[in-house]
Amino acid sequence: MTDQDEDSLKLKAAIEFGSQHMYSIKNGGLGRTLVINASTQARARIARKRAPTMWEGLYIIVIYTNGLDEDYWDDDAPRCAC
Repeated sequence: MTDQDEDSLKLKAAIEFGSQHMYSIKNGGLGRTLVINASTQARARIARKRAPTMWEGLYIIVIYTNGLDEDYWDDDAPRCAC
């Protein structure tokens, strides 16, 4: 698969699954894998609902990098000063 093919698939994935995520294609244990990197756990849940297990011959996994959801903190709730 050429870089241009990968870029085309990443663009197509962004259109189908959401442009707010980062996409990459890597070699995984189950073959070529589309990695959807959602920024928060809440966005990852949404991406998992939209994305199938296999798409365009690629296995799909969804990961997130931020441990806390954007909506986790309620503005009126007291916060820990730890």
